[in-house]
Amino acid sequence: MKYKSCRLLEHGIYFYVDPGTQHLIAGHCCNTDHLHFNDRLYMYFDLKNEKLDWNYIFSEKRKLRENAKKGIYPCQCDGCFELIERDWDDEDYINHLTAGHIMKCNSRCIYCPTGRIPEWHNKEQDIDIKPVIAELTQKNLLKYNGSLRFVGGEPTLIKEFDWLVDLFSENNVPEIYVPTSGIRFSESLCKAIEKVESAAIVISVDSGTKETFEKIKGTKFYNVVWDNLQKYLAHAREKNFVIPKFILFTNYNDTSFEIESWLKKCSETGVVEVQFDSEHSVSSSEECENKKYVNRTVKMLEFAQKEAEKYNIKVTSFLAFMNRAKRIYEKQKNFFEENKGKFRDLTVDASVNNVDFNQYYKNLYLNIDNISVNYLNEILDRIVREEKYAYNRKAYLSSSREITQNPDFNEISMLLLRLGFDLEFETKEIKFNKTIDEILKTSYSTVIFNISSNIPFMSAIKKSRILNQYKNYSDKIKFN
Repeated sequence: MKYKSCRLLEHGIYFYVDPGTQHLIAGHCCNTDHLHFNDRLYMYFDLKNEKLDWNYIFSEKRKLRENAKKGIYPCQCDGCFELIERDWDDEDYINHLTAGHIMKCNSRCIYCPTGRIPEWHNKEQDIDIKPVIAELTQKNLLKYNGSLRFVGGEPTLIKEFDWLVDLFSENNVPEIYVPTSGIRFSESLCKAIEKVESAAIVISVDSGTKETFEKIKGTKFYNVVWDNLQKYLAHAREKNFVIPKFILFTNYNDTSFEIESWLKKCSETGVVEVQFDSEHSVSSSEECENKKYVNRTVKMLEFAQKEAEKYNIKVTSFLAFMNRAKRIYEKQKNFFEENKGKFRDLTVDASVNNVDFNQYYKNLYLNIDNISVNYLNEILDRIVREEKYAYNRKAYLSSSREITQNPDFNEISMLLLRLGFDLEFETKEIKFNKTIDEILKTSYSTVIFNISSNIPFMSAIKKSRILNQYKNYSDKIKFN
């Protein structure tokens, strides 16, 4: 029968170790766009002390199936990218197996919530899926025409990882998905991607330089990861099976330089597809504070896609994050359109002492002389976090002196960019400036260059120099 449903709800099983209780949990799936729902369609909460009842599992799946035929879905499925309309069968079997844990890892990524909890990080987990597979096989309930998927932590450290990969690949499973740090090389996975129909080995590199890698990942395996990535590429039946990932993390790698360096390294390694993501996608929802960065993240994705065109590299993004980002952005846009009359401009200068946090703002007029960066951050952080700023934010910067010579120019500009502002300011700076370069590349900003001179041909030389320096961004440049 044709209706909208999901392969994981219909025929999937998901095993996951809860870090707090150390219980092995079973559920329908691990996907949801709404990460503030904690139950994630679980069915069993302690498989060490509870015996799996497959009659119960399939009765639960039949309930979901009958509801789906009526267009009724669990709240966790709202907007999920896995929901598709097609012909589904009514048989009871499992053909999508997902194994997950979040504690055992060979990295200590700065953005990982588990890594920040000492009693969880790198704790050994007693996952034993073999008896489950044996029972499924004995009852003739396991089919290998679906997928083998891993989530969370470092999957290659799961004790059954190689065994599961060997079992499913030897039985010709068509799809394998493995997110990994790339530090441990798996011969089993290497053999599997030589024969499977479809694979995604997603390796989180998150940086374009060794120095940034070590800051973010907490390890010194930069070269090891790229070497292993290249080994997988050499064995993959299709080059797009091996996908380096860049997880954008504010104040660490959220610059055009890091993205450019990462894509160049990918090209040199022979990569044809990459994934661009945000750390907010694994720790946040529409309700969390980190939504304040969504405008910047979307712009950085656009920049990465444009930059990747130079190398004929395809850029994708984790759909759950992009769906959430789109909803946040559309919500901001719709609110602004419905309440245009409520928005006003905010002027901040050295004399400001009060800001009305109940007011809604669109444009920011900022004299950066004698303004504390911390004070400005406190004001803007709260206004943006509480959605008191329009989605299309514009900041007009001024200074009594050459603006790039102001000691706070770089910090204030990056603060505004990260909060989703486009900037407009005037400068006499004609030599290369790192901050101006970042502004032009990763936002919809306008920079006005003051090149006036008593000698006409000097103005022409200055203009030519600037246009050559920023030749790909001439549409964002004006001249006085």
